[in-house]
Amino acid sequence: MDTVLALLFLASSAICVIGLLKPSWAGKATRGQVFKFYGLGAAVFLFLFALFMDPVKQSPDIAAVSAEQISTAKAAIGQTSTVTKPVAHEYQIIDKNDTSFAGRKRLRWIIISPSALSQIDRAETAKVAAMDLQKQTGADLAQIWLEVASFTAGQGSQLAMATYIPDGCGNSGKDCDGKNWNVSASGVQLTDEQMAIWKAWRENREQFMPDGYVDEERLKEFLATKFDTTPDKITLPWIERDDIAQ
Repeated sequence: MDTVLALLFLASSAICVIGLLKPSWAGKATRGQVFKFYGLGAAVFLFLFALFMDPVKQSPDIAAVSAEQISTAKAAIGQTSTVTKPVAHEYQIIDKNDTSFAGRKRLRWIIISPSALSQIDRAETAKVAAMDLQKQTGADLAQIWLEVASFTAGQGSQLAMATYIPDGCGNSGKDCDGKNWNVSASGVQLTDEQMAIWKAWRENREQFMPDGYVDEERLKEFLATKFDTTPDKITLPWIERDDIAQ
């Protein structure tokens, strides 16, 4: 169909052009008759050609690429819309400190939670612990330190920290800015070797404190022999927490 219409359009157009030069060659008496018959005919054939023309088909390769691009875009949208929700894990209280002052009840709990491995889970575990223990004690300020292990407690290497102040009036009870939470957490993943060296450091440090200060060089040499490595490999992990928006 497309080919026939195209040929008719070309023939009508050619005869129209010839007839406009000399009407008798197109079998008509005047140029007006030529244009009316062949010119309008060419226009009609052009319209029909456009109407019945088959749509351009993509090659198999292009179609496959397009389908793949669409699939990839959908997958990306799906991944963007999927947000991992934080999970509060079970925890164990290993210590408690009372820092109450001027009638303001301020309590701190030190906990461990070995199953909380991601940054958001550690933050959530510390938050839930703070809410649980504040509710149980009625504390004006409830603070949680989530430690790596019991032997690392109090060394400033907490995996997460959460401070819950129900009345939003800070440590003193007078700085009422309405801020209820202060939460930070780390996503660090420690190896078994790091944990073993850290524990051995804590267990042996006292014998290398002749004047009250740890002789780190001698302690490192001692532990290097114990772990069959070199002293420069004996280091303690550095744990850095990020503030978690609330």
